[in-house]
Amino acid sequence: MMGSGGMIVMDESSCMVDVAKYFTTFLQEESCGKCVPCREGVRRMREILEDICTGKGKEGDVALLEKIATGVADGSLCALGGSAPNPVLSTIKYFREEYDAHIREHRCPAGVCKALITYSIDPEKCTGCGLCVKVCPTQATSGEKKKPHKIDNEKCTRCGACIESCKFDAITVK
Repeated sequence: MMGSGGMIVMDESSCMVDVAKYFTTFLQEESCGKCVPCREGVRRMREILEDICTGKGKEGDVALLEKIATGVADGSLCALGGSAPNPVLSTIKYFREEYDAHIREHRCPAGVCKALITYSIDPEKCTGCGLCVKVCPTQATSGEKKKPHKIDNEKCTRCGACIESCKFDAITVK
């Protein structure tokens, strides 16, 4: 639940951990800061979610999120603080496997969290047209003309320019 009377519909291309982070960021900015549970609890939940999304999550983070969320809901003075943990608790309840994939496998199933994805070029689909090389801002894509190209994930910033330019759907995100 987020707010009242609204519905948010998402598909498998939305990362639920990132969605929880988005809403806690919003709630942190909206908090008046008057009570400690809301002010500090929401901030700390957002920090933990940021760590999980950037591949720095660790075992115990989900349990810690649940514990903090309970404290925020129980100790806050207003309705904002009382409902602030809902996006975190709902995503943990219904999408726990996404949290586990982020923490245990360092993988974002939706391919959203940049630190947890890699780009690659399917040599069967790549024609070597060179469009991906031209649009890459970090020169992470390379290859000879009319031969399959490659992406150096150490240089890649995961900006998506190569995917947008490829007319052959040769670039995949894992």
